[in-house]
Amino acid sequence: MSIKYKYFTFFLLFYFLTPLSIKPSEKNIYELISQDKNLSIFFNYLKNTGLDVVLKQKSPWNWTIFAPSNEAFKTVPKKLKNEILSNDFLSQNLLMDHILAKYKTSEEIEEFSKEVTISNKSIELYNSSDLFVKDMIVTEKDLIAEDGVVHVVNCIMFVQPSIQDSRLDKEVAKKFPITSCCMRKDNEVILWLSNLYKK
Repeated sequence: MSIKYKYFTFFLLFYFLTPLSIKPSEKNIYELISQDKNLSIFFNYLKNTGLDVVLKQKSPWNWTIFAPSNEAFKTVPKKLKNEILSNDFLSQNLLMDHILAKYKTSEEIEEFSKEVTISNKSIELYNSSDLFVKDMIVTEKDLIAEDGVVHVVNCIMFVQPSIQDSRLDKEVAKKFPITSCCMRKDNEVILWLSNLYKK
C-alpha cells in the first residue's frame, strides 16, 4: 500500500536546570541505545521493526533520536499497545517520527530549529523555558555517540494538526498550525492512524 506522508511539526520543550558539557563517545548510536537500561524497551522495538539494521550501518549522515524511556512505554494506553505497537509496520512508522537523519545537540538549538524526521514529517524544536505548547519534555539530553545523539523523552510522541486538538483555542491553533503531545488517549491513537493513511 502506498502511503503519502504529510508534513507536520511539533513543539518540543528542552528544560535546562544545570549546564552540561557534552562529552564524545566511542560508541555508535546503536551501541549507546542497546546498552542503556532505561531504553531497553525502545531498543527491542528497534529490533522488531528492522530499524536497528539501519542504525548499525555506516551512513554519510549522523542521527538525532528522541528515544522514549521505558517508563514512557509502560504508561501507554492499551489501544496504542494493541493496535500500533503490536504491529511491526505501524511501530516502525511511529518510531520513525522520533528520528532525524541529522546531528542536533541541545547546544545547537538556540531558540528555534526546523527539521525533518526520517518519516518525512517536518518538526520544530524549541529551546525555551517559557514556551509551552503541549507537553513534550526531554528528560535526558545529549547522550552522545560517535555517529549521533540521543535525547530521552518521557512519552511516545504524537504530531498532529492543531485543528484536531480540542484543548487548543482558535488563536493558539492559528498561530501554531501543527502541535505535538504525548500519545496517552485512545482518540490520539485513532487520529495518528487516520493521519498515517490520509492521502
